Amino acid sequence: MNMKAENRAGEAMKSLEGIQRAKAPEHTFAKIQQKLADQRKQQLPNEQHTGTHWLKVAAVIAFVICSNAWALTNYWPTENETSTEDASYAQLTTDFNLYENE
Repeated sequence: MNMKAENRAGEAMKSLEGIQRAKAPEHTFAKIQQKLADQRKQQLPNEQHTGTHWLKVAAVIAFVICSNAWALTNYWPTENETSTEDASYAQLTTDFNLYENE
């Protein structure tokens, strides 16, 4: 049995005689480099898209801050007007107090 294994190995080694290494086609390395460069160019617009995503988030945050500032500036004069109306109403009631005995 050992002899059969040696014969098979010898036959396999003899069958490789005269075989030459395969040669790569010309300019293959340059083609690979070009394909990689094209892939990088296609990925760049996707990275720019993420930049606009952050711009949208910043715009929403700015809108929320501005709307809060606008609401606060409109709230304070309304609050002050009601307090002055209450003060004038109190003055009127003391001036025209019908139940006070003088």
